[in-house]
Amino acid sequence: MRRFTIIPLLFFFTHCTAQKLKQANLGLVAPNIVNNCTPVKDQYMSSTCWSFSSLSFLESELLRMGKGKYDLSEMFVARYSMLRKIQRHLALKGTNFFTPGGQFHDAIWVLKNYGMVPEEAYAGKGRGEFNHDHAELDTVLSHFVKRLLAEGVTTMNVKQQHFADSVLDHYMGKVPAQFTFQNKQYTPASFLKKELTLSPDDFVEVTSYKHHPFYTKFVLEDKYNWTGDEYWNVPLTDFSSITDLALDNGYTVGWDGDATDEYFDYEEGLAYLLSPTKNLATERQVAFENKKTELDHMMHIVGRTRNMGDKWYYVKNSWGDQTNVLGGFLFMRDDYFSIRTVAIIVNKQAIPFHIRTKMGL
Repeated sequence: MRRFTIIPLLFFFTHCTAQKLKQANLGLVAPNIVNNCTPVKDQYMSSTCWSFSSLSFLESELLRMGKGKYDLSEMFVARYSMLRKIQRHLALKGTNFFTPGGQFHDAIWVLKNYGMVPEEAYAGKGRGEFNHDHAELDTVLSHFVKRLLAEGVTTMNVKQQHFADSVLDHYMGKVPAQFTFQNKQYTPASFLKKELTLSPDDFVEVTSYKHHPFYTKFVLEDKYNWTGDEYWNVPLTDFSSITDLALDNGYTVGWDGDATDEYFDYEEGLAYLLSPTKNLATERQVAFENKKTELDHMMHIVGRTRNMGDKWYYVKNSWGDQTNVLGGFLFMRDDYFSIRTVAIIVNKQAIPFHIRTKMGL
């Protein structure tokens, strides 16, 4: 989930692999239609790709709904999610995975419990810095939680809660109880309900693995699923169909997957697999079980195109707009999508009716 741990790997692979594809040789161009896409942002030195991609997805939903362009606060989501992580990690006596990483359902939980604010009301940069740098924040909170666990604490008392809040206030700033947006007064709850009119229950997380029944939900066995949330499980053909038809019908798709593969070449703006496979569903399952595919990054699929017979998805990242040849986007070929995508996020209405019926949605 950390941008700054992935880029050195990319640099190593770029210089050690002779068979890399090149944009210039492929002639790939951005799709003629890019669905409801807001500008690329930069998570910088923070493990918050999950928050950036989740809110990018929701910003696209607002555009699709005709609500206009919004710039939502990723750090509002990250802050409240971190408090929940601390509380849950203590309650489980340290048995779950504790990092600043997360998934789409973490953002939805924040929306349901705290609402939402625009970036202008809460930038999450408590020290006035230009970019997000959470290295020190993450270290302080990690040491704090380890100390509480060592003392046998399972629920923070008032003093401990105050300390956690004060740390977050220092590094991210205090969350406003009220704020003005376009000459109107809002609370975070009223901004979500009255201004954005987003319904958190409209969205689902979908995956495709053979070790659980299809068209049912199961708890995804992934360390970043620290809340034990359930995902819908569908066959791989449906998994791809949901993605393609959503994009064809003006929706966008959230992407959870593996960005540390040798052929995830962000600098070149390409993600693909070198060797073709005869059975994508089987290889996908094996890769998940042997951990060659792990959920370590989240991005946002905003379009697709075809090139020399291959299908490529056009994907928005959160590593800034000057960090690769495509201004922060990349093309992901269908083979990489099939094997290295752990899950997708979609509006329920974007799922084809016959698949939605089987899912009971």
